[in-house]
Formats: sequence, structure tokens, C-alpha cells
Amino acid sequence: MTASTPPPAPRRALTRADYDRFQPLVRRLAMRAARRVPSHIKAQDLMGYGWLGLVEAFSRAEATMADEEFEAYASYRIRGAMLDYLRSLDPMARALRSRSRHVSRAIADLTKSLGRQPEEEEIAKALGMELDAYRETLSDIGKAGMARLELLDLDKVDLVSEAEAPDEEVSRQGMAGLVAGAIDKLPERLRQLLALYYQEECTLREIGLVLGVTESRVSQLHTEAIHRLRAALRRE
Repeated sequence: MTASTPPPAPRRALTRADYDRFQPLVRRLAMRAARRVPSHIKAQDLMGYGWLGLVEAFSRAEATMADEEFEAYASYRIRGAMLDYLRSLDPMARALRSRSRHVSRAIADLTKSLGRQPEEEEIAKALGMELDAYRETLSDIGKAGMARLELLDLDKVDLVSEAEAPDEEVSRQGMAGLVAGAIDKLPERLRQLLALYYQEECTLREIGLVLGVTESRVSQLHTEAIHRLRAALRRE
């Protein structure tokens, strides 16, 4: 007799009070993004996608998640939904964006099923690719600028933005904590790469000399590291 599968953890329910609570944040992020995109892209459209991101956050987050952690996670999802919308407007980026999502999804699924970080050969196999093809995909994604550690793209301060509200600052700090925790779980080589690139501000060539690989290989490893972080933040 096989053991029964445990029921899924309960999820948070989106209420009217939550709508009122997050409305100012969604609006601020949409207005801030609208000031940095072409005028035909309306803040109202960005807000709509921001709400979709919030709904997604509620559908994925477990009810037991601490409020501060959830606020950070919800902010991440709101920003991500807006960014996805902006990226979808570029036809040339859609195919690469889809491939990027597939990589993150494969890593998330493998991590869950294996109970550990997957090897790159396992990721390639899950994607139905040869290892060289998988690495080439990472190169293409990296060259398109779709692999960055700055996960809070829409929260950068611009010349005309007002001071950050306290709830945004808390969300930023919480998000930084989530990212730091995800980095700690990366393979040592990728942790070293991220530290050299973002903390020591080394060039890809300099990192290659430290790791003993080519500059192009460093770019591939960097892209893979970012996708591993995104997979860890999926909260499936």
C-alpha cells in the first residue's frame, strides 16, 4: 500500500481589504514605469497587469507565509507582470522570453523533484536539448539582456519620482532577503560568479580567469545562475 499524497498547502485568499491595501503600491509602480516607456503605453494598462501579478502571488503563496515575506513576494510578482507586458510588446523578444521561461520552469520542477539543485545536463535533458544547444540558448538569452540580478527593475529611482513610501522600502528589503536566501542555495561556482560580478564588479573576462573558463562560458553560467534564482522565487 502506497502512502497517500499529502494535500496541497492552503493558499492565501484575495479579499477586498487586500485590494485596498495593495492598490497604492500597484499604482505607484505603474506610474513610475509609465514615465520611462513610450507615451502610447498607458499607466492604466500597466496597472491592469500589475493586478494580474498580485492575483498570481496570492494563488501561489502559502497561507502560512509571514506577512512581511508575502509583501516582498507580491511586489516581485507585480513588477514581474508589468515587465512581462512590456517585453511582450517587442515581437523579436517573445520567442526568447518563452525560452527563458521554459528554462526557469525546468529548473524549478527539477529542484522540487530531486530535492536539490539540478546539474546542467539534467536541465538540458528536461528541456529536450543536447547540452551544447542548452548552453547556446543561455547565450542567446544573455545577449538579449534577459538575465540580470536586478530583479526590482521597475523600482529604480528616476529623476522625477517621489521618495519611496515606507511599505515599498519594506518590500524592497524583504525581496533582497529572499534573493539572498536563494543565492545561498546555488552551487558554489555560481555563488562565486555572482559575487565577483555584482560585488567585486569584475568583468566577464576577469571572472573567466578566476574560474578557468572562457568569457562566453562565464556569460552562460551567469544566465543560468539568474534562471536558478528565478526558479527559486517562483513559489510553485
